[in-house]
Parts: sequence; structure tokens; C-alpha cells
Amino acid sequence: MPMRTRERRRVSFVDHLLQDLRYGFRQLRGNPGFTAVALMTLALGIGANTTIFSLTNQILLRRLPVAHPEELVILRSPGPKSGHISDDGDGTASFSYPMFKELRARGSEIVELFANFPLGLSVAGQGQTERTTGVLVSGNFFEVLGVRSAIGRTLTMEDETAPGANPVAVLSYGYWQRHFGSDPSILNKSLVVNGTSLAVVGVAGSGFTGVQIGRLPDLFIPITMKAQMTPNWDGLSSPEDYFIPLLGRLKPGFIPSRAEIALLPAYRAILESEAQETKVSASNLSAFVQKPIVMEPGSQGRRILQKRVRQPLVILTIMVILVLLIGCANLASLQLARGAARHREMAVRLALGAGRRRLIRQLLTESFLLAMLGGGLGLLVGLFALNALIGWIPKSYGALGLEAHPDPSMLGFALAVSILTGVLFGLAPALRATRASLQSTLKEQGTTGSEGASNIRLRKSLIISQIAVTTILLVGASLFARSLNSLNRVDLGLKTDHLMVFSISPALSRYSAAQTVDLATRITDAIGALPGVRSVSSAEIPVLTGEDESSNSTVEGYSAQEGEDTSVEQNYVGPDFLATMGIPIIEGRELSKADGASSPKVAVVNEAFVERFFGGASPIGRRFAFGAGSKTHPDIEIVGLVRDSKYTSVRDNIAPFAYLPCTQRKTLGNLTFYTRADRDPAAIAVALKDAVAKIDGNLPIYNFKTMRDQVDETLFDDRLMTVLSLLFALLAALLAAVGLYGVMAYSVGQRTREVGIRVALGASRANVLWLVLRDVAAMASIGLAVGFVGALIASRFVESELFGVKAKDPVAFGLAIVLLAAVALLAGYLPARRAASVDPMKALRYE
Repeated sequence: MPMRTRERRRVSFVDHLLQDLRYGFRQLRGNPGFTAVALMTLALGIGANTTIFSLTNQILLRRLPVAHPEELVILRSPGPKSGHISDDGDGTASFSYPMFKELRARGSEIVELFANFPLGLSVAGQGQTERTTGVLVSGNFFEVLGVRSAIGRTLTMEDETAPGANPVAVLSYGYWQRHFGSDPSILNKSLVVNGTSLAVVGVAGSGFTGVQIGRLPDLFIPITMKAQMTPNWDGLSSPEDYFIPLLGRLKPGFIPSRAEIALLPAYRAILESEAQETKVSASNLSAFVQKPIVMEPGSQGRRILQKRVRQPLVILTIMVILVLLIGCANLASLQLARGAARHREMAVRLALGAGRRRLIRQLLTESFLLAMLGGGLGLLVGLFALNALIGWIPKSYGALGLEAHPDPSMLGFALAVSILTGVLFGLAPALRATRASLQSTLKEQGTTGSEGASNIRLRKSLIISQIAVTTILLVGASLFARSLNSLNRVDLGLKTDHLMVFSISPALSRYSAAQTVDLATRITDAIGALPGVRSVSSAEIPVLTGEDESSNSTVEGYSAQEGEDTSVEQNYVGPDFLATMGIPIIEGRELSKADGASSPKVAVVNEAFVERFFGGASPIGRRFAFGAGSKTHPDIEIVGLVRDSKYTSVRDNIAPFAYLPCTQRKTLGNLTFYTRADRDPAAIAVALKDAVAKIDGNLPIYNFKTMRDQVDETLFDDRLMTVLSLLFALLAALLAAVGLYGVMAYSVGQRTREVGIRVALGASRANVLWLVLRDVAAMASIGLAVGFVGALIASRFVESELFGVKAKDPVAFGLAIVLLAAVALLAGYLPARRAASVDPMKALRYE
């Protein structure tokens, strides 16, 4: 008997649910205007949140697709280093190869360490050479990560024996698919990589893309092949060459803090031995050997991209959540209006015996039905926006591998947000709509009574909150727009118009430094002879790409204090580089063809260099050298002084800088060419490629773009923040305007009789307009005041992302307030105008 009772209850619940769904569909179909506005609001709000969540999930939340990623750690060692640091992070995570081997051996009972070093590659095959990416890895790389091969085998410790003794490679799964059509016969075949033949021994498992999100290596090569993969730079056996980021997997029973303590004695012993070998100065000895070893969580791999975009993504996430809350407030306001219109229906149903809980469930079912439909549309909007956003990200941004297709986390997020919005905009209206007095409601025969006034007050409160939140969003968008405008107006110190850029890596095709210089001369001459070309030159480090190189210096006549930072940024450039870039020469001369490899060492410095070391005095004829210490003798003569210009990025402060001849660079291997034309540089793009191909058709050309495009790419973070924040702020303003219009239109409808009486008693059109607009002005004023205070607080959290603009910038605040006030008045004016045109006779008959 109890079982049958439970069965009847279950059937009854299912029947009621189906009945509620059918009734909900009829309600939505019977109110097409409300349904369309609600679905559009939900689609935009949920779509925006789904887009930003997908990006945030892929960049900030997703773990590496390896076995037990929570056991992985990243090693860091903050403190002085004696030697050369090469790392795309902050340098604290870089170690030398000898130190890695010592740490791996001594700490094997604590943590299994593995090494990886990303690099560019030139892969020759099928009559052409292409530019791609790879990573040098230690022999235990795949074993420690728990990554298996799709075919063949992965690398093992037997592939890390002696320098140059392991000419093998493992392909990534994606590279195998794209370039070899998933052909298993690729095993044991050879690829010519950077001029060295490597046998393909396997393909990594599907889904594994290395240990740095945003970077997709195509080949995994033993680290002992470094000399062959990085011609003109070995460094494998040098304890002073810090280029290897270290990760590891903790042994069972260890947590990062305990592992740090356990590994520290071995690390200190290695440091003491290294200090003697590299002859660390007495002043730096204590700090050098006392460096700590730090282990950070490594479940997401190397967090280079994450550190750069974390704050912008957090800011955008907060903005889209606020937009969704505004949308929910709008829908709640609409639901309140519908609830007031259905007040009599609810009273009748209560009178006929329906329980309040049953009516609340019915109304919530309608809200959830609406939320699910809106969530489905929002998912489609989110996918479309995500695909557009990922397509907009430059390839050079370091965010490769982002996906624009739905995955379980994205679907789950959209479902969760849809349910949450259903509760947010449906619960309060449902509770209010079912809180009816049977006698008074049935007696009123549809008049609004006090319940209508109560609904209006609640809806006005929602509108005030929408205006306040929209004010915060508009102020934020205005700040980002002002910041981007400041960046666009920065004096770069060089001319970006009519300038075409492309790069080559001759060293990867086995060119020596001397051969690279000769190649640069031939390419420069060939391009210079093209019609329409005004000048052409080259540089080792490309301008405004975030790359730089600096070193401590010893300057003639300048006495540095103990521990003083005397670093100078440097770049090796071709003849007439400064003239080609449009960087004005203030004093002295430009670097020329006469500054050859056997000529005296010379340099051209910038104003910041002169101000830093010479107090603004003329530098011509003075000397300096890179390096510090008593054995360093200044041997580079300054022959020119140029105006300060931006080099690493638009945001960076200008530092002391030295331009040196490419011919005097002993390890020259990469070149970026700059061609200034007398017309649109894109018009000569084909001619430039042909000129290089005629000299060496196997040299891959990459990063082919205009200089203006290069500058735009450096500002991508700021442009993305500005565009998205403006879109979200304008969407919020639109939703607030729709909500304000709805409240005022409803309010005017409820006050039709009052308006008619006022007009009949002689009220003018202006009086009626002011009667309505007064309410609009009151709500807007309160909302703007609250939003202004909120914006003052919120602006402090975005100040670090701004450039040339203070967090309390009065122009940004003024623009946001004026725009929103105008939108509010326009939204309120339309119902006010309708009220002012009311016919008194019709109004007096209005029920």
C-alpha cells in the first residue's frame, strides 16, 4: 500500500510538470512581445558570459591533459644569477643544464624533475622548408608526465645520453595529422630539422600539446641535440647559461613546502660548487649561495600566458556578470508587470482551491522554461562570439590552441547560468504574484490597488540598481577607451607609415654568423633595387614585439656604485637602420657598411643612455663595454646619438639603448628586415618575397606584416579590453533603457485616469511631461549617484591596466554619466510624450 501511494505521488508530480510545461508554452506563445524581449535579453547576457567563461576556462582554469596534474610543480629560484638568462618568463624559473642534471640526480627521492626549452624550427621536406615550433626536452619528459604515444614510442632516458648523439624526434598529434595525414608510415623516416636529419620515432598522444598553454610545439627533440637545433649557441654544458625552465612531479608523501625544505641542502651544495666554478664576485657570493628553491603548483604548466591575461580576464568576467544581473533585473521587472496583469487570475485559482506552492511552481516553471530557451540561444551566441574572438587574436600573441567548439564545461556552465537566471528573475515575481487577497482582488475587478503601487516601487528599485551598475560599466569602458587613445597617441620616436616587416632565421638553415651577414647584404641590395623602395635595413631583434636583450655595462668615465644596475638594452642592426626606421640622428653619424667585422667596435646610443651615464653631455668619442668587473675594458666607441624611441613595447619606459653593427655580432642568426616604400607597402609584398626566394628559396619567411600592423598587435590587450568593455557597457545601457521604458510605460498606463483628470482641470502638455520625467530624473539621479560611488571604488582595481589615464579621470566619469543620463531621459521621454497626448474623455472612462 505505501508503494502504491508513492507511485501515485510520482505520477501526479510528472503529470503536474507536463501540465506546467504545456501551460508555460501557451503563455509564452500568447505573449510574443514579452517572449522576444526576454529571449533576446537572456541570449545576449548568457552568450556574453559563456564566451568569457570559455576563454577563462581554457586559459586560467584548465589543467594539463596529463596523468595527475595536481602532483606537478614549477621550480623557481629568485635571486642573482651569474651568467646569461634566456627565458620568456621573469628568469627566476630558468636553470642551467648542468644544474638540472645535478638536481634531478640528488632530488630523485623528492621530486622527478624534467626540462623543456621551446624554440623555433625550420623543417625541410617535399622540396620546401617551413617555419614551425618545437621543444627540447629531457629524456624523462614523457615518462614523468605520463603521456603515451599514439604510434611508435616517446622519448626515454636513452635519448638523453651525450651531446649530439640522439638525432630523433617525436611529432605532436596535431602536426602528424596536418602534415602527414595521420600516415603511420612516417615512423623511422627522417626529417631535416634546422639542417640536421632527425628520425621520427613516435607521435605523442592526442590532446597533449606540451606544458605551456597557448604554445603548441610540433616536434619534441632530445635536449642533448641543442647545439644542432640552436646553431651559433650551444650553452648545454655551461653553468652560466640559464635557459631551461624546470618542472617536476612530487613523490608520494611530499607537498611543495616539505619538498622545498628537503631539496634545499642539495641545491645549496650545487650553488656553492657553481659559485667557485663561475667565480661569483665576493659582493654577490652570499646572496648567490643563499638563494631559495621555490615550488609552485604546476597543474596548469608554465603560466606565461596566464600571468599576462589574468587580470584582464577577471575584469571582463566581472563585467559580463554585471551585464547578466542587469538582464535579470530587467526580466524580473517584466515578470512583475505580468504578475500584476495576472493578479486576478492568481486570485481566482486560489479561490478554486489551488495552493500557493502549486502556483509558485507553475510560475517558476514558466521562468525556467524561458531561461532554458534563452540559455540555448545564449550558447549559440556564445559560440559565434567565441569563434570571432579567437579568430581576432594574432598568432604572435602566444594564445594558440584555443578552441571555439562546445565542450562539457562550456555546456555545463551555460546550463548552470540558465538555471541561476531562472531563479534570479523568476522567484521574487512568483512570490509577489501569488501573495493575493482574494476578497479585495475579486472586488476590485481588475483595478490595480495597492499591489500595483507596490509592484511599481519594486520595479523602480530594480531600475535604480540597473542604472547604478551600468554607470560602473560605462565608467570602466570610458577609462579603457581613454587609455587606448593615450597609447595610440604615444610618440614612438619612429615612423610606422609605408614600412613593411618580415623575418628570417638563417641559423636554422645552417648559416654561420658570417654567412648570415653576407646573406643580409644580398637581400638588402636585392630589395633596395625594387621599384618603389626608398630604403631597407635589418635588425637582429624585431621592434615592438616584446623581445629585448640587455646586459650590464661598463662606461668610460662613469663610476658605478656597488650593486648598481648599469644594464643597457642592445640590438645589432644593419646599415642605414635608423634612417629606414625614421629615428632622427641628433649628433654624430649612422651605422654604415664601413662598420665591418674587422673594423673598430662602434655603437649609436639614445638620449636615455647619455642622460644616464654622461649627464646629458656629448657622448661622441666616448667608450663603453658590455659586462662588469675589473677585467672589463670599454672598447666600443660611440659614434652617434639618436632620439629616444620605443623598442620593446609601446607601454615600456625608454631605457638606455645601444645600436651596434650586425657585422660585429659573433652569434648572429636571426634577422628582421624593414622596407620603407613610397607607396602602400602591401603592394610590394609579393616582390619582397620573390627577392628573398631568388637568393635562397629554402629560407622560410615569417611574421610578414606592415609596421602599423605590428604596432596594433602590441596593443591587442588594450584594444580587446576596450572593445569588449564598450560592448558590454552599451549592452547594459540598452537593457537599462528598455527596463526604464517598461517601468515608465507601465506607470503611465496605471496613472491614465489621474493624467486625464489633470488635463481636464487645465494641466498643460509641459506639466504632464514634467510629471513623468520627474520620476525618470529621480531614478536616474539616485542610480547615477550610487553608480558614481561604485565606479570610484571599482576604478582602483583596473588602474594597473590603464596607460596615461588616472583611475579617477574626470573625463571618463563625465562621459559615462552624460551618456547614461541622455539614455535614461530618452527612455523616459517616450512614455511621457504618450501621457501628454492622452484624451481626457477616454482617460476618465479608463479602467
